[in-house]
Amino acid sequence: MTGSAAQPRRGRGRPPGSDGAHTRDSLLRAARELFSEVGYERATFTDIATRAGVSRTNINHYFRSKDELYRTLFETDKDSVITAGIADAGAASDLADRMAAFLRITMRADSENRTYVRFLAASLFDALRNPELGDWAEGQIDNVRGFIRPALEAAAADGTIGPDVDIATATEVLIAVVWGMSMYAGFVGTDGRLEPMIDQLSALLRGTLW
Repeated sequence: MTGSAAQPRRGRGRPPGSDGAHTRDSLLRAARELFSEVGYERATFTDIATRAGVSRTNINHYFRSKDELYRTLFETDKDSVITAGIADAGAASDLADRMAAFLRITMRADSENRTYVRFLAASLFDALRNPELGDWAEGQIDNVRGFIRPALEAAAADGTIGPDVDIATATEVLIAVVWGMSMYAGFVGTDGRLEPMIDQLSALLRGTLW
């Protein structure tokens, strides 16, 4: 027996160099960046692992496939941005305030980590290029539609908007506005620009912009 202490043997589990939650978060962050930059089809596990600074073996420990990784990102980011925005908007008093509250959650997520909004906005393009992702993207739009349409119906009921407004069409218009502002927030805008844009949209919805 030697004088040196025996080194503990590493049991089965995470690959060397992995520290659990931190590694998984690094992989998700790297994947979010790559998917939003090059799209679902062109992003590879090898590229994601390289950007995260881990081995290719590590990524397979946490995610069995690119599909599983993408789904995990999509659901996480949708909850952080869209679900949170809808919940916050529910306390607002009228249509303009509800839309503003929803968009402010989006802008807040953008200021904390721009890749969240960028990834969600870009995921709609991925769905067009990859039909297997279509259900996820449509689900995202349905969530927003399920928030906007009742807000418009309530506005029609209280006389904020006229009775001749086509609610279904107006819903799609506002979905397009939300998606367009998300694209702007993720790829173009800065914090200083986004808040005044929300104020102007509120004024437009109240009929006081012009």
